[in-house]
Amino acid sequence: MHFQWFIDQVAEDQFHCYAVSEVLVDIKTSWQKIQIVRNTTFGKCLIIDGKIQSSEVDEYIYHETLIHPPLILHPNPRDILVIGVGEGATLRELLKYPEINIIAVEIDPEVINFAEQYLEEWHQGALRNPRIKLIYEDGWDYLKNTNNSFDVIVLDLPEPYPNTPAYRLYTPEFYKMVWEKLNPYGNMVTQGETTQLGQHHKHFWIKNNLKKVFQDNVFSYQVYIPSFDSSWGFLLASKDKINPFRQEEEINELIKKRIKGSLRFYDGVTHLSLFYLPKYLRE
Repeated sequence: MHFQWFIDQVAEDQFHCYAVSEVLVDIKTSWQKIQIVRNTTFGKCLIIDGKIQSSEVDEYIYHETLIHPPLILHPNPRDILVIGVGEGATLRELLKYPEINIIAVEIDPEVINFAEQYLEEWHQGALRNPRIKLIYEDGWDYLKNTNNSFDVIVLDLPEPYPNTPAYRLYTPEFYKMVWEKLNPYGNMVTQGETTQLGQHHKHFWIKNNLKKVFQDNVFSYQVYIPSFDSSWGFLLASKDKINPFRQEEEINELIKKRIKGSLRFYDGVTHLSLFYLPKYLRE
């Protein structure tokens, strides 16, 4: 069988290759180049600006890992801000909490139209849910100008390449605005780049920027994502003291109490496994 190949350069000295059995979509929006290809192992794969963003088969690992730790660790999450809507799967996970209000900010309206048309497997109708207030704006501008405050702020952003709109959303200046818009006991989460050995400096650049604002209340966590072929980092930062290392039973009890809907990845055991880092990252 003859395949085309999608080649993702993940480091100066590394390429990861994915056989493409079918190209489903290939378009350019005002902000980015978006493609969907089919791979035998991972199903439909979303590629933005030449980088794999998520796959149909394992996206739930990324999205459950991003959303549930900050919401479960918050004492009483009600008002949530999401910056970076993308495929809509982040909203799908948030909608499992019946009590919360969600404002979702996305810079590129074409991404939402694209997700509506092609990524139903990801969002499962979440983009049309009346509980979500969708705003098309740059995340920086929204946070700077809003009078709203939030219990949890979720930053589901592209990687921080210089000269892209996302880059400044990883800076101490932006994290200071985040801190100011959090309610007491509020926390925030951001995707935190790869934690792969030899490339983990990317994760710690973000962490150091967060620590300039949130000081010691910043925690790394990570998970292996098969379609990335990499361990992937996340960063949780809190306005007040927070302890991610809660008992397994306590996490499971909170899940049972707060979440309506099924989880495929996240539970008490998984929660602890995310935060227990190997020695080379702890040091």
